[in-house]
Amino acid sequence: MKYTIKVNTPDDWNEIHDLLTGESNVDYIPNHVVPCTDDKKHSPTRGTFELTEAEANDLANHPKVKWIELSVEDNRDQFPDPSPATSKFKTRVKIYRDLSSANRPPTSNPTAAELNRVGWSVKRVGIKTNGDFWTGSGQPAAIYGDVSYSLTGKNVDVVIHDSGVLQYHPEFLDGNGRTRVKDLVLDGPYHIDPDYFTTNNYTRTKADGSTTGTVSNSISWWENSANRSSQFQNAGTVSINNSLYTEDRALGDSLDGTNSLTSGHGTACAGLAAGKNMGAAFEANIWNAPGISDNVGMAPITNYDIIKIFHKYKPVNSETGIKNPTVVNGSWGYQAAFRSTDTVNYKFRGDTGSFTGNAATTNQVTAMKNGLNNQVSGAYKSWSTSSRSNSTDEAASEMMAEGVIYVAAAGNNDQRLGVGSSDPDRLNYMDDDWFGSTDPRPEFPSGTVPCNHRDWMNPQGNGFNADVDPEFHPTICVGALDDNIILSSGVYKERKASYSSNGPGIDVWAPADETLAPGGDFSNGGYTDFVRYDDDRFYDASFNGTSAAAPVVTGVIALYLQANPTATSRQVKNWLKRHGTVDVGEMLQDDYKDDSTTSFWTGSFNLRDARPAIIYSPYDNSEKVVFDQVELGGDGLVITRS
Repeated sequence: MKYTIKVNTPDDWNEIHDLLTGESNVDYIPNHVVPCTDDKKHSPTRGTFELTEAEANDLANHPKVKWIELSVEDNRDQFPDPSPATSKFKTRVKIYRDLSSANRPPTSNPTAAELNRVGWSVKRVGIKTNGDFWTGSGQPAAIYGDVSYSLTGKNVDVVIHDSGVLQYHPEFLDGNGRTRVKDLVLDGPYHIDPDYFTTNNYTRTKADGSTTGTVSNSISWWENSANRSSQFQNAGTVSINNSLYTEDRALGDSLDGTNSLTSGHGTACAGLAAGKNMGAAFEANIWNAPGISDNVGMAPITNYDIIKIFHKYKPVNSETGIKNPTVVNGSWGYQAAFRSTDTVNYKFRGDTGSFTGNAATTNQVTAMKNGLNNQVSGAYKSWSTSSRSNSTDEAASEMMAEGVIYVAAAGNNDQRLGVGSSDPDRLNYMDDDWFGSTDPRPEFPSGTVPCNHRDWMNPQGNGFNADVDPEFHPTICVGALDDNIILSSGVYKERKASYSSNGPGIDVWAPADETLAPGGDFSNGGYTDFVRYDDDRFYDASFNGTSAAAPVVTGVIALYLQANPTATSRQVKNWLKRHGTVDVGEMLQDDYKDDSTTSFWTGSFNLRDARPAIIYSPYDNSEKVVFDQVELGGDGLVITRS
C-alpha cells in the first residue's frame, strides 16, 4: 500500500529517502528496495512510498521519522471528504431594484448607476438605519449599497478553493468579454512556463479567445518535471486524475449559460470575493482550485501542493515588478456525526460522560450537544470537526509558509472556537461514529474528534504553534452576521447568524445571510433565479452561511494586498483588526456572555467570548463614497473621504 512519510528535517529526508530507495538498505527497515511513488521535491520533508502495513509500523519507530500514514490520495475511503460550509441557497435576496425580467433595464440603454456597479452590489456596509428594507416586515434594516474604491484588487491572485467556478458567468467577464477566471491545473502551467508550451506547440484557444496550454500537456506539466522548461524542473510534481480533470468539469466550459458543474457553491464564493458587480476585489485575478465536493477527483492535499507551487513559481508581474500576492478562500469543512440512537462518550471542560443522540437538554454538555445540531439529516446529527490527515495538515502548513494568505469560513454548526492551550474548550471531544479515528493529534483518544474545532483552519489546528505564539494562527477565521438588526434597550444591534460558529477564535465577522451571488442553473432545484439584465442565460441566487461571509473578507483582503503585496498573514490580521474593521462593542448583540450558564450554549445569537469586530463601513446606500487620498504606512491603510 502507499504510505506518506514525514521526517523531521531536510537532511533527515535525504537519509530516509536513500535508505528506502537505494540498493544498500538491507540492514534497515524495510530490508528491500521500496518504490517512491511521489517524490515531492516541492516538500523537503515529505513523500509517498509503497510499503506493507508491518513495514510502515516498524518505520514509524525510526528516530528521524516524524509520522507515517496511509496516503490520503490513494485511500480516499479512509479519510473524510470535506464539504462546503453553507446553508445553501434560500429564496429571498436583498436587492436594490426589481431584477425580474419585466422590470430590468434594457441591455442597450443601462443607466449610469448600472454601469457604475451600484445596481448590483449587495454588500452590507453598515447598521443603524431607521429604514425598513422589507415592506411590512417590521425589522430595521442594515445599510446596503455600493462603495467606490480607490483599490480594486488589481494584480492580486484570488484562489477559490472550492467546488469549481463557472468561468464564463457574466460576473467574471472583463470589458473584452474574456473571463477573469483561470484554472490552476489547466491554466497555471502556461501562466508559469509559457515558453515551454509555445515552443512545443502545446497551446490551444479557449472559448473566449484567450490562449492557454492544452489539457493533456497542462496535466503532464504537473505530473512530470521533464515536461517543463529547465528552470522549473525542480519545482516538484503533483499527481492529477486526468480521467476526471477536464475543463468542462472544473470550470463549466460554456459561454451559453449551461452549467456543467455539480455545484454553484464555488461560483457564488468567487462572485462575493471578486465578481465585477458583487465583489470588493472586482479587478482581481480569479483562480479556480476545485477539490471540495467537486467532480474532478482531487483531494485538499493536492490543492495545497498546487497552490504552493503556483505561488512560489508564478512569474513577476511586469506592471508591478514583483509577483502577485495570493489570497485563498476556503468556505468548507469536515463533518463528523452521531446517530439519534447512539450513545456518545464525551469530555467537556474537564468532565467526562455520555449521552444518547436524541437526549433532551438537561445540562451544559447536552445543551452544547444540541447547539451543534443545526445540520440534521435523517437519523444523524453532525458537527464540524478536525478529522483530517497529517499529510493534509503538512501540505497546508507548507503552503502558508510560502506566504499564501488563507481565509477560512468558521463553520455553520454554532460551535465555540477557542484560542490557546489554556482555553477551556481546547480538549473537548466526542465519539466519532462517522469517520473513525482520523484526527492525528495525540491529545485526542482514538475514535474521537474535537467537538469544538473546525479542521486545520481553526485557530488550534494546523499552523497554530502555542510554543511560538499562543494567540496567533495564520488562517483568517470568519464568522457570519445575520441579515436582521434588532432593537435592544434603545440601541440597534447587529447579531451573529444563529448557525455561525463563534468564540475568541473568530478573527472577523462579515455579512452573510441572503446576499446575492452568481451561481449555476437552479431553475430545476426550487431556487429563485434573480435574472440578470446583462445576460439572462446565466443565474444569480441568494447565498448565505459562513461560506458567504468568508469571501466578503477575502475580497477586502485583496484590496489591502493590492496596496501591500508583500504582507504576511500576521500583517493582514493586524490590518483587519485595526483598520479594516470597526469594533462595534455594544452594537453587536451578545445576550449570554457567562459561559457558566446553560443559556450560554443554547442562545442562538450569542458570541461566546468572540471579539466583536466586523467588516463595517458607516455609509448610507444613497451616499456614494469617493476617496481622494490613499495613504500607505506601516501595516495600516489610511483612507481620507472627500
